[in-house]
Amino acid sequence: MEGLLVLISPLTAFLVLGLFGRRIGDLGSGIITAVAGFLSFIFSLAVIPRALEEPFQIKVYEFITVGEYTLEVGFYFDALSTITSAVVTLVASLIFIYSIGYMRHHFGRWTYKFYTYLNLFLFSMLLIVLSDNLLGIFFGWEGVGLASYLLIGYYHEQKKATDSALEAFVMNRIGDWLFVFGIITVFLIYRSLDIVEIFERVDTAESSLIGLATLLLFGGAVGKSGQVPLHTWLPNAMAGPTPVSALLHAATMVAAGVYMVARLYPLFEAAPQTLKVIVVIGSLTALFAALAATSHTDIKKIIAFSTMSQLGYMYIGLGVGDREGAMFHLSTHAFYKALLFLSAGSVITAFHHKEYDIYSFGGLRRYMPITYASFVVGALALAGIFPLSGFWSKDRLIGSYFEWSFAVGVLGVVVTFVTAYYIFREGFVVFHREKEYKEEVKEVGGVMTVPMVVLGVMSILVGLLEGWYMGVMGGRSGGIHVELAVITVVVGLVGIGVAYLVYVRGVIDPKVGYEALRGIHTTFREQFFTERFYHKILAWGYLSYSKILYTVGERQLIDGVVNGVAYITQSVGQGIRFLQGGKLNWYAVALSAGFGLLVVLMLALTVEGI
Repeated sequence: MEGLLVLISPLTAFLVLGLFGRRIGDLGSGIITAVAGFLSFIFSLAVIPRALEEPFQIKVYEFITVGEYTLEVGFYFDALSTITSAVVTLVASLIFIYSIGYMRHHFGRWTYKFYTYLNLFLFSMLLIVLSDNLLGIFFGWEGVGLASYLLIGYYHEQKKATDSALEAFVMNRIGDWLFVFGIITVFLIYRSLDIVEIFERVDTAESSLIGLATLLLFGGAVGKSGQVPLHTWLPNAMAGPTPVSALLHAATMVAAGVYMVARLYPLFEAAPQTLKVIVVIGSLTALFAALAATSHTDIKKIIAFSTMSQLGYMYIGLGVGDREGAMFHLSTHAFYKALLFLSAGSVITAFHHKEYDIYSFGGLRRYMPITYASFVVGALALAGIFPLSGFWSKDRLIGSYFEWSFAVGVLGVVVTFVTAYYIFREGFVVFHREKEYKEEVKEVGGVMTVPMVVLGVMSILVGLLEGWYMGVMGGRSGGIHVELAVITVVVGLVGIGVAYLVYVRGVIDPKVGYEALRGIHTTFREQFFTERFYHKILAWGYLSYSKILYTVGERQLIDGVVNGVAYITQSVGQGIRFLQGGKLNWYAVALSAGFGLLVVLMLALTVEGI
């Protein structure tokens, strides 16, 4: 029963706040949301021992019958689903607690709706993680899409937020269509949507058909995880409140694509060509996003590009056959990425939600010591510095890269350098660069700092669970690649050192450097001009094409036909309206004429008969 309670807890909170949130109030809604998330975490922990001992399914009800096949909605509990649900619910509950302090300035303006959407978000993600069939995964898939649209555009009075929500919705719909066709293809191949049944029949289908199905499914993952080419929505989604950014990037939506591929990995293993495509897309995105982060100045967008890059790392791991390594990196990444976002949110809160550019801050280590320490821990983990959690998961992945291809391994090392540089560039500018403030700047309250401290501790310690994680997940545990670990740590430290020399010591004036490398800087900042291409060419072209169709097709053709029919009807009506003019003399004339016409007709028929 505790397995179902994992889902029921956020679902109940969603229904209660949706129906009674206005009466409960904003603060009460925030507390209920945090409690629901924490209860879901407790239930997730409770179900882990049973799932590790023997994976099991819980069937809830029969949903639909198609021919001889009946789809039963249910849930599947094994090591992958239960551990992932525990990570998701723990990180989400800490973000929910933090949001009470972050959103306090919005209390009194129907903020209960914000918490209602958060519960929908968590429930939908758990539906993806725990469903035992592709249709259930799809319902959760669409649920997180809907919740993200509502949360990204939560500041609906800001055009930037509404535009970002729309872009996220559209980009994800492109991926979702591919995902739907992938599900349909899987059903046509195996005549089942139950993932356990599909795994048992994987070898009964041709590899080409499986390749088609997995490519379509991966297309859905590309959209959900913001991978190239469906990537532009992810950094723009930072227009939403910071707890939403943390939830999107650390525990829920963008992780859904990686989890889906890992969940259906037996299918993907049977399609080696699809795995190669995954490696290519992951490699391209990992480097692309890392380079873009080096030139941006928005405190949250830099971290968002980091998420894109790290998701690329995970996809490379999946593509090279290290599913367990990819999922372990997803788990460690959830903690330190949430920590980085919450640290950024604390800075934004200290400046009354008015400043977002990193150059608007400076020297905050003196005023916000807890936030500063939290950011440093998160940044060190992201850079893969020993002994933090990011070191253990990244070392394993890069080792797998080198085993698969030397070139991919080198790319992983290069991205490590760039990652260490851009995240400490942000940290040094925000916390070290000296700046005077007119107003007093102080640390945020305990409701925000306590979740950061917990995430900081987890970011330090969770990497030590690698051996246990690999054991229960059935993955190989080869230990540390010592030589490679030394190389990656040194490379990371060099990246940090370069950022320190430029942004703290001032060896090179950043403005002079940007000016000297204006072309490269602009290319990175504009995401290699992909966003301009989508917005200025594709979107503009589509709108122009629609206007032409409207002008030529609708106004001239369709409207012409409709107006023509109306004109003919009107003309005929005007021609014969005298018949019903209401004048008796005209009626008498018409009656006489009609009677005379009948007489003439009868006489003609009589003469013809004679």
